[in-house]
Amino acid sequence: MKVALTIVVMTLLNSDVAADDSDIQLWGEMTLAWIKSHHVTYSVDIEPKVLVAKPTGDPEWATLDVTPAVEFAHGQWVDLTGDLVLGWTKQSNDLNTTEVRPRVGLRFHILSNLRDDVLKERVPRRRLVLRNLIRFEWRNLYYSTDKPDSSTFRIRDRVETLYPLNKGKVTADGATYLLADAEWFWTEDDLDERFASKKRFRAGLGHRHSVRWRFEGLFVWERTRKEPTDTFDTSDYAVDVRVKRVW
Repeated sequence: MKVALTIVVMTLLNSDVAADDSDIQLWGEMTLAWIKSHHVTYSVDIEPKVLVAKPTGDPEWATLDVTPAVEFAHGQWVDLTGDLVLGWTKQSNDLNTTEVRPRVGLRFHILSNLRDDVLKERVPRRRLVLRNLIRFEWRNLYYSTDKPDSSTFRIRDRVETLYPLNKGKVTADGATYLLADAEWFWTEDDLDERFASKKRFRAGLGHRHSVRWRFEGLFVWERTRKEPTDTFDTSDYAVDVRVKRVW
């Protein structure tokens, strides 16, 4: 997986993509999760993002999000999620933002899940996993300048798919799997930040070493706009490396 990600990064940096108006980004995500019962899971996400390449004249930027969360599994079809995103972003050379974002959501299992009575983990009924995650978030941004603080409501909807390559289920130890998703963001207000409204598409490979450790690498394509009235005329690209540790 490391070799594949290196090839993707070098290809992007040496292709025409880096020469247009697009950003090339590197993302990371470390998830620490505690499965407390068949119904309740607690987790903390640590997610840094950095700029690798940019159009000439654009500012450097970087961001770090820390997200404590709780998830409640209701039956075989629906999960309830709640989390609090704490984010710090260098928007430009002259502007930094701090974000506090409470969020609630619903995850619908289009192909239902079963319970595993030993590990307390939900196991998909079928080989193909198909889910839909819709989230509602209240975004509060605080600026390093004298600009007034701002708040806005945003809706996110993500369709997710996973498919194992070498095992019967993506939850089997040793499973290597394909994953892909598409997500849409809608916001009601303009914000002085990098791209409040966007479309995001991701695809890549994952490996479940054991119930305790999972690893994923994805290629990300985002189409973005800075204001709700604009068109989605900016494309950015990223490589996303994710690690999950479960207790």
